[in-house]
Amino acid sequence: MTGDLHDIGNYRPICLLSVVYNLFTRVILNSIHRTLNEGQPCERAGFGGVATVQNFTTRVSPIYNDINIDVKRGVRQGDTISPKLFIATLQNVMRTLEWDNLGVKIDGRQLHYLRFADGIVLITPNISQAERMLADFDIACENIGLRLNLTKTLLMENGLVSHAPFTLNGTNISECSSKIYLGREINFVNDLAQGLSRRRLSACGAFKSIDYIVKRTRNTQLSAHLFDSAVLSALTYELETSLRKQDEASLSLIERAVETTMLGVSRSAQVSDGIRSSDLRQRSKIKDAVLYAKQSKIRWAGHVKRMNGSRWARVISDCFPRDVKCTAGRPPTR
Repeated sequence: MTGDLHDIGNYRPICLLSVVYNLFTRVILNSIHRTLNEGQPCERAGFGGVATVQNFTTRVSPIYNDINIDVKRGVRQGDTISPKLFIATLQNVMRTLEWDNLGVKIDGRQLHYLRFADGIVLITPNISQAERMLADFDIACENIGLRLNLTKTLLMENGLVSHAPFTLNGTNISECSSKIYLGREINFVNDLAQGLSRRRLSACGAFKSIDYIVKRTRNTQLSAHLFDSAVLSALTYELETSLRKQDEASLSLIERAVETTMLGVSRSAQVSDGIRSSDLRQRSKIKDAVLYAKQSKIRWAGHVKRMNGSRWARVISDCFPRDVKCTAGRPPTR
């Protein structure tokens, strides 16, 4: 409404429409608005959502071309927008790197790096290429004010790479045979024993967080729910990609040890009273860790199967080496 409030001629009839009428016209509009918008020329700016500002962008943007904004303070680490800003900034750095012919070729594509937040893994076929990629990445980061943490920068080699010194700007980079990355130990000898040991420590730590409650409540369902949500998830973390047949017994043993502690039954009392592990499981009502890990493995396989063909998890799973002759014997453990 525009003009005098006391003049009824200034009131538009739309204000007097009933709710049912507005609802009916909204249904019609939702059905035809896409077709109507596609038929409009680019010169049209009204009634197009945010399209109205398109007429002002060209006139306003040149004003700020020569203005340098001095950033005094950034967002804090706990801010909601902080992760998105960080990955956007890091992606902008990655776009400036000319690594088209570097990295390892997998199924016709070059794999240069993998990254999760600020944890970045550079993948190269030799030491010289690794030095070049790390130097390029260091320069690109310095251009926007980021610095590499050389105390956490490590080199891992497999048996196919010739050993050579690895440096960055004259600083030697430390070497290691294994590394904890995203909660899992990575090594080139396919040794998963240390991984199970970490799962045991994680499960014990998770149980301590619920120990006070489960030992003082008689609600079996509550205890089982706390165990399944806290301890079981810590115990079976990443096992959907690494659980082997020979590891199932160790996994069951770790779960039973935590289970007896939760029920307050010592090992000696269990043996003297002839209490079977199946009896304890009926009392605790918790999920079986081995079965849970197998189900997670099946869910992960289905997730990979439904992935887009460009995702590296799908590419590596379907990859067949084209220029490498298979060696005799069983394939290595994945």
